[in-house]
Amino acid sequence: MILTLYFTKDKTTFKDENFESIKAQQDVEQDIYIVSAEPLGLENNIIVPVSQKWPVPIKIGVSFNVAIRKVSLSKYTHIFKVDGDILLPEDYLKNLISKKTFVAGIGAAMLISVPFFLSKLSGRYPISYCDDGYIFARSLSLGVWVPQYDGEKTFSVPKFVDLKREFLYGREYYKWGMPGWLLIVSLILSVTRSKRLKEFQRRTFKQVIFNLAGYLSAMIRREKKYEWSDEYRKMRIRHFAENFIPLL
Repeated sequence: MILTLYFTKDKTTFKDENFESIKAQQDVEQDIYIVSAEPLGLENNIIVPVSQKWPVPIKIGVSFNVAIRKVSLSKYTHIFKVDGDILLPEDYLKNLISKKTFVAGIGAAMLISVPFFLSKLSGRYPISYCDDGYIFARSLSLGVWVPQYDGEKTFSVPKFVDLKREFLYGREYYKWGMPGWLLIVSLILSVTRSKRLKEFQRRTFKQVIFNLAGYLSAMIRREKKYEWSDEYRKMRIRHFAENFIPLL
């Protein structure tokens, strides 16, 4: 059984078509709760009146943690966190479940196993500008890369460039344990190979500069790394060696 948390701000941001695409997911059992800052007049609507002055990732994190306390996780195998501005193919959730990993999907539509959420995230969604990145990095530190949807359908994700968030992501890369040289290589590849990537994965030169500035800032400040940073570093280097070096 899947616990689906569907996030939207209010009636102005709620999109019927997008919500119907969640309800129409094939071959899965799910309880769907709509998490919003204002009442929507819909069934299973959890209202979390967060400040609209907060950045979106912070609002999501706080709302998630409030909502999760209003349900019992004991009957669920996974939590499906999905943003209200995304329209998904009907086999999306089924496809992610088949991966049998701790985490699967993308930040806007992410499947998290309940055991992983309780044991490795301590039962709390990260309140951070880099919330999804933290979860992906934690999974990788355990030796499990986060797979994405690879079904036959296509879908698009709204892309917003927030340079402040890009800077903070750079700081997080350092705290996760990403080697500086590997970050540079990865960012260069994300720009030079952009035609091979999905739209939401493509990077601009300006984003790369802010990522590197954030990383350098954290390194100069000697910010404390996460306790699992050594494992993350080893897994990133291993992944690089297995996937990129053979192409040279």
